[in-house]
Amino acid sequence: MSKTNVVLTIPEPKKVELVEKPFPKIKAGYAIVKNDYAGVCLEGSRIWTKHDFEKFYGGGQSDYPDGLGHESVGVVEEVMPGSNFKPGDRVIIYQGDHCGHCHACLNGWSPTYCASNTFPPKEGIERVGMAGIQDWNESESGGWAMARYRIAHEANLQKIPDSLDFKYAQAANCSVGVGWSNQELMDVRPGSTVLVAGVGFITMGHVIAALHRNCTVIALIRNKFREEILSKMGVEHFIDPNDEQWLEKVKALTYEGQGVDYCIDGSGHPFYQEKCLQATVPYGKINFSGHIPGQSFPMKNLNHIIDPGNTIMGQHDVNARDRETLVRMLCNPTVQKNIDAMVTHVFPMSKAGEAFEVQVSKQCGKIFLRPWE
Repeated sequence: MSKTNVVLTIPEPKKVELVEKPFPKIKAGYAIVKNDYAGVCLEGSRIWTKHDFEKFYGGGQSDYPDGLGHESVGVVEEVMPGSNFKPGDRVIIYQGDHCGHCHACLNGWSPTYCASNTFPPKEGIERVGMAGIQDWNESESGGWAMARYRIAHEANLQKIPDSLDFKYAQAANCSVGVGWSNQELMDVRPGSTVLVAGVGFITMGHVIAALHRNCTVIALIRNKFREEILSKMGVEHFIDPNDEQWLEKVKALTYEGQGVDYCIDGSGHPFYQEKCLQATVPYGKINFSGHIPGQSFPMKNLNHIIDPGNTIMGQHDVNARDRETLVRMLCNPTVQKNIDAMVTHVFPMSKAGEAFEVQVSKQCGKIFLRPWE
């Protein structure tokens, strides 16, 4: 009997369907991976409730009606002749395609910024990102992470040590990986003070990375469930952003009351982004690692950038040049302890609806799915 694939879809709001499709097909440069874990990202917070697939507001790189998910780890199932991988290799899959000659590819940036994820990658292909990968390979399945099998460009596969459990490797995507790579970009120095705001799974990844760098972490947080998660990681300083004295309390925890060295928002909400701008030391660095469709706030060049001399930055995902140091960090026992605190729920993919409902409740950290259950 020939193998098939099982793919998760959300055909309408708050309805999950597992659809059986043909086994993936690949061309040279791509591999088929048998997924072990898949992470929940925008699928729960946006598509499950609003059914506004990312192609309508985020560039079309991730989710389409026929496929969901961009985070997974697993075992290589099939490759083409001449591949640098072999069946049985344990790998992390980084999202996006790889053209090999654009600015992002040539400089070791995140594959999310590959030109293939902005413009249709090949002649005759209309979709980009995950869907473009599937369409280019002339396959009826395999473009996405929430499936038993997934197609990935070999340039976006990373072999991992046998000693690294897949649960910890999965954190290399939209949680610890995003935090680590953004902090590499920010040049976060050991012993610095880091303020985090908008605490969800992206911010928790930043916390894990900052603690690994021996930084002092201050959390602006209202969610008591997530405050407890950060407390388990070793965070000691929690400030309610609705407290009228929040800024004074933050600065009191910094060197000579000057402000934090680095400030990170993982929510994309102006409520937190504006507070990040206020709390940062002159010539400090501010990172926006989250976004909410349609949200924005008026930024004043003089007050927000020129006078404080701040650098404002942000990016998606993991830069290719950060992958080795990221995996080294994920092998660290303390980091793994903190990932255990962050990953509050693991669901069979057959119960993805329950997983999405938990994410919407915000009474959770990071949520993983098991595609074979």
